[in-house]
Order: sequence, then structure tokens, then C-alpha cells
Amino acid sequence: MQSSQVLGAQPQTAQLAKVIDHTKLTFAPGEDEEAAIAQLCQEAMAFGFFSVCVQPRHVAFCKARLTDSGVKVATVIGFPVAKVKLEAEKLQPTIGRQPLAEKLAETRQAILDGADELDVVIDVAQLKVDAHRGSEVARLGLKSIQEAAQGRPLKAIIETDLLSDEELVLASRWCAELRLLMVKTSTGMIEGGSGATVEIVKRMVDTVRKVYPKTKVKASGGIKTRAQAEALLKVGAARLGTSAGLQIVAGEALPASVLDENQY
Repeated sequence: MQSSQVLGAQPQTAQLAKVIDHTKLTFAPGEDEEAAIAQLCQEAMAFGFFSVCVQPRHVAFCKARLTDSGVKVATVIGFPVAKVKLEAEKLQPTIGRQPLAEKLAETRQAILDGADELDVVIDVAQLKVDAHRGSEVARLGLKSIQEAAQGRPLKAIIETDLLSDEELVLASRWCAELRLLMVKTSTGMIEGGSGATVEIVKRMVDTVRKVYPKTKVKASGGIKTRAQAEALLKVGAARLGTSAGLQIVAGEALPASVLDENQY
């Protein structure tokens, strides 16, 4: 389907595309990564997505491709290398567990490569300890990454599927107190997780608005259809992270086989 056809059929498509981070973070075995990322960039320019969101190793490539296009390049810091099971993560969280020194090094390199925005995975296990003990180790880690980012906007991924309501509110509040650009629901790398839901996004929005209204909420994880996207935006999500951007702006859902392979 040509971009002009979609835009003509859906008058609000351009407006919707402007809040989507067009995402490609996982690859099928044997997939040509460079070709896939080149296509991602081409789609982002054709449809007017806000950004592409890619692995750090692809930032420089995207930056060169998207020069003067108006499409930003976002990347992930401390992102899981493989999908994990929900029940196992609930027992012993590994999401965001990389040493802070590694996250700082990844941040500095992403800045050198030209990243416009950074989506940083919070240390979920440490967040849970902090919530129990009243400590702020995970918050201080975010602050260190914020300083290393040299003014680049940060979004903190808090992995809502693993959090109690108390932990969700605490993490969202910390992000607002640090005046981060956004607090983000999910990595999308938890098998069996719910990802972004209307209820969770609304809770996050209500929390950050009370602390620092300029901090917004990014919904990501399992967003597959236009109806889902519109429902999340209606309760206050300011940005959507999804690998189904083309189908969302066209008002269509991806086939189940594609969703299973590429869910973000």
C-alpha cells in the first residue's frame, strides 16, 4: 500500500503518525538487519512518523539515512537481549539489570552516534528493593544516565507488567521529579505480559501530572491496532512505541503470525 493512498483514505493519519516511534528492535534468525533498518527509515519518512526506535548499533546508520528528513532517531539503553517469561520475571526480575557502568557507556556511545532520544530500561529488581526499603538507588541510576545524556531527552521504561501499583506510582513519580521527557510502560520483551493498557497508562498519566506535567507517558508493548492506539491516546499517552505503525495508521491489524514474530 502506497503512503499517498493511506493518507488520502485516512484524513487523521498524518496526525497519528506524528506520535508514533516506528520501532524495530528484534530480528528473525537470518534476517538482513541493514535492509530491515533501511526499510524502517524509508517508511518513517514516507508516513511522517515521529521517530525510528532502533538498537544502539543501528543509530549511526539511521542518522545518516534520516538527515534533514525531520524524523528523529531514538534508541534503547539497557534493553533485554532476548524475550523472557512473565512468571519467571515476577519471581526474579532481570529486566534492566545491566550494570550502571554498561548503561552509561551505551548512553555515551549513542550520543556520539547521533541519537536524538534515549529509552532507558530501569533496573526493575532494584526498583522493587527501593520501594520496600525506602531507598532510591534506581532513581540515582536514572539520574546518572540523564547526566551522561548531555541534554538528550530521556524516556524511562519501567516495565509495568512486573510492578505493583505502589511501585508503578513510585517509578512514575521519580521520572517526573527528574523531569524526564517521558515514562514508558514496557520493553515488549516479556512473553505473556499485557504491555500497554488503558488502565496502566491512565494511572501513570495521573501520577506524573501531579508532580511535573511536562513529563509525559509513552505507551509501548502489544499495540497492534488503530483502536488500541486511539484508546491509549485518549487517556493521555503522548507517544506510542510500536512495530505495527504502518498497520495502525492504515487502521488495520497485523496478521497473528507477524505479531508473534515482531511484537514490541
